Amino acid sequence: MPENRRARAAVVAAVLALLIGLFSLDYTVERGDSLSRIAQENGISLRELIDANDLSNPNLIYTGQVLVIPGQDKVHIVERGETLVRIAGIYGTSARGLADANKLSNPNLILIGQEILVPASSSGSAGTGESSGGSGGASGEATTRTGDYHVVKSGETIETIAAMHKGVSAADIRTANGIVGDTVYTGTRLFLSGPGFIAAGSPGTSTYTVKSGDRLGDIAAKYSTNISTLVSLNKLGNANVIRSGQSLKVPSGSTWNCPVGQASMFNDWGFPRAGGRFHEGNDLFTKRGTSVVAPVAGTVQFIVGSVGGNQFFLDGVDGVRYLGSHLDSFEGKDRKVAAGEVLGYVGTSGNAQGSSPHLHFGIYIDGKAINPYPTLLQFDCKR
Repeated sequence: MPENRRARAAVVAAVLALLIGLFSLDYTVERGDSLSRIAQENGISLRELIDANDLSNPNLIYTGQVLVIPGQDKVHIVERGETLVRIAGIYGTSARGLADANKLSNPNLILIGQEILVPASSSGSAGTGESSGGSGGASGEATTRTGDYHVVKSGETIETIAAMHKGVSAADIRTANGIVGDTVYTGTRLFLSGPGFIAAGSPGTSTYTVKSGDRLGDIAAKYSTNISTLVSLNKLGNANVIRSGQSLKVPSGSTWNCPVGQASMFNDWGFPRAGGRFHEGNDLFTKRGTSVVAPVAGTVQFIVGSVGGNQFFLDGVDGVRYLGSHLDSFEGKDRKVAAGEVLGYVGTSGNAQGSSPHLHFGIYIDGKAINPYPTLLQFDCKR
């Protein structure tokens, strides 16, 4: 083989080896393997391998078992119905981190079949929530809200408003107020700084029916999890014994439920209200009596007020506090609830009497109101 062809082949082989290493997700145990040898061959410590796979007995691995190799970049292929937030939830990272890593100009627009790079440096580094800022249930860079705001006047745009305030950019205003697009309304209060937020929800599960020839390791790999997680979810006494037709719970990333299904809405955050108040949420218009459900699992408390009428406060497991107002009635009493559990029914209680039935919906992070609109759009709650 000529020298230049030999060199070219060596380069191609090196590139292929690099790509295989870069995008490797799992390792399937072969006969004669030991955990220490697998760790050594993949350039990681034995402890890292044990921790990544939650192995209670590192001396017990079996042929065909699928092990997660930590410290490797991963590639996720977008499936129908997935959002960037849900993909981030699967890998324990943030939607902002994925958007940055993949140079996505619009993180709300991903396509079925699209490859999403999940960097090793971000995978597993996030908390239970997602955001483009904020804290509490939000991951990503926290942005402090100074409290400074601007009330929109006729003819003003986001860009002209930003130009009026030193050190403020149009992007700052969009983020702080959950603005999607360029539309602003006269009389609206716009914060000049502060966190943006898109909820990630609470861990979810779906059901998989075991097929003939299935192994638990194969199922774990299919759902981007590990055998120990499946054993724990299904209380399996023996990871090597599953039967055809058996139903298994499998992780399905994070779930977030639209509080009233699809509803009529627009971004009415910051709209002026009586008494010098401004609207700190979104109104979701739908039929009277429509079930209002918990977006995530958490603890719910019901109260009755003169303005909000019949209201609920839900302290979610995602670290977010959710508020719903103007219900016709409650379902049950204060309690712990599952994601999707009915909390009450849409109405016009409080100061909404005489208006069209709707749910006033709010999101709070560390006691600060955050515009729910980006979250509602993300999870297709707008009719």
